[in-house]
Amino acid sequence: MNVEKLSRRRLSELENRRLRKVVRVAYEKTRLYRRKFKEARIEPDDVKSYDDLVKLPFSSKEDFTGRFMDAVASKVSVWHTTSGTSGTPTVVGFSEGDVKVQVSIEARNLATAGFVENDVVYNTTPYGMFFAGICLHEGARSIGAAVIPAGKQPSAKRHVELIKAFKPTAIVGIPQYILKLAHVYEDAFGVDPRRSTLKKAYVLGEPLPASMRQRLEDAWGIEVRAGYGLTEAGSGAECEFKEGVHWPEDHTLVEVVDPETGERVGEGEEGELVYTTLTRTGTLSIRFKSSDHSKVVAEGCGCGRTLLRVMPPKFRLDGMAKIRGTLTSPYTLDSIMYEYPEVRNYLCVVEKDDRGVSDLMRLYVEADLEDPGTVKKIREEVNGRISVTPDLIKYVPPDSIPSFGRKETRFIDLRRENLPADTRELTLKFLNQFR
Repeated sequence: MNVEKLSRRRLSELENRRLRKVVRVAYEKTRLYRRKFKEARIEPDDVKSYDDLVKLPFSSKEDFTGRFMDAVASKVSVWHTTSGTSGTPTVVGFSEGDVKVQVSIEARNLATAGFVENDVVYNTTPYGMFFAGICLHEGARSIGAAVIPAGKQPSAKRHVELIKAFKPTAIVGIPQYILKLAHVYEDAFGVDPRRSTLKKAYVLGEPLPASMRQRLEDAWGIEVRAGYGLTEAGSGAECEFKEGVHWPEDHTLVEVVDPETGERVGEGEEGELVYTTLTRTGTLSIRFKSSDHSKVVAEGCGCGRTLLRVMPPKFRLDGMAKIRGTLTSPYTLDSIMYEYPEVRNYLCVVEKDDRGVSDLMRLYVEADLEDPGTVKKIREEVNGRISVTPDLIKYVPPDSIPSFGRKETRFIDLRRENLPADTRELTLKFLNQFR
């Protein structure tokens, strides 16, 4: 049975059957959901279909941090955590069956993204607590591809040395980091990256603005498709039409709600994405509020897949930052900065001034050329898009901006009390060098 091309009616029947089962398991096997359901005066038999999901209470990141065992329904085979970009990492337990399901989903994603059995896949995604690295590794193997488990190497130069040595045809990882590797490849070997063996990329872990996609495709001469996923819920991938991520709704239902009221929004409207896992048996996610802001597309795709498409989130609700009274998405800066071909990398740092009164916003830019005209354009564009004018835009040497965590964070808010200590220390060290 090709689930990806089932009729909407048959897909709905499958989802509702699995939903009824998982709601009963959640009630009978977990402390978290039994407590939540009783507080809401809900019985498992009250939920028979997708439409009935609205009767259930939401779950959130906080449920998967301090008392993460409360959401576990069966024996855990492996523990994974989120990246912790927006605070404390959430903890998710995968049963043996969950691991197999997620690997099958990643195999589906890679196939959707155009990967085939003859590919040699260079996987830069970190292996370890983050689920994507190892699941993508096994997913690639299951479609017959060879895998180079590069993970996190000691330097970008080491990555490009491995790329040159092993001659991969496909690469997986964070888009900004793969772009960085193109610059390092050319610096290290004096060879245009477009002459490498790479033909395609599957990128994930952060939004992919059109400017970044174009930069990646031009730099390496490759086809770039995006993935999107959460440790708590699963993942999906773009097909050749690049019009949203085909979501594995046979394994995880998705809703879109108003983040303020919790009410479902109309079809095609934007809101907070909410997920309910249908086939996991370790940590269950029942109406999990993801903080990701986006929309869902229901109409069929030109590729023939009938699964709903999730548009990659434009921002995270818990990642918004208020600068001088203006609420800003850090991801907006990506779409601005990568419009300039000479920009290799950048770092935005927000902090209070010496008096602790006003917000200061500084942009540090790695670029091939130092151009006052570009600085002026960036200042005007940032002010126009987020209504905040940077206090400083400063060029810094290539490769001087440090890496922050798994996702190569490019926005550091030093005003945050819960900012990880190592991130704060590394940022201050950088600032002391280039103030």
